[in-house]
Formats: sequence, C-alpha cells, structure tokens
Amino acid sequence: MSITQKDLKKSKDLVEKLLKVQGHKYNDWLHQQHQTFIEDNQDLILEALSAFTEPEEKETPKEDAPSHVSSHENPVVHN
Repeated sequence: MSITQKDLKKSKDLVEKLLKVQGHKYNDWLHQQHQTFIEDNQDLILEALSAFTEPEEKETPKEDAPSHVSSHENPVVHN
C-alpha cells in the first residue's frame, strides 16, 4: 500500500502542531532529520565519493610511439 498525499499531509500537520506546542519549528526539525540521516550514512557517502576521486591508472607509453616530436613535423604558427 502506498502512502497518499492525504496521508502525508495529515502526518505533517500533526507533527507541525506537536512541534509548535513544544516550541519548535517544523522546518528546523526537518532539517535536523536530514542532517541525522546524512550523518548516519556518512560511510556510504564517503565510499561513493571516493570512487570519483581515486587516481586513475597511468597508461604506459607504447613502444612504437615517438618519445618526442621534432619542430619540423608539427610547426607552431604564431599570430
């Protein structure tokens, strides 16, 4: 059974009222919930980020590729 928009609104309204009675703001509470979830999943986040920041393996140069290019093979044009 999926949650309907009506169910979500009903829950949100109730939580907002309860928080207000306790002297808290809903958005502050919701932000704290997000922060807690992020902190609880920090290991997963760091693992995923490290996949993008690991150094790439360097390719070894091919033996048949020239190690240098002489200036007459690729002349530089100055404007």
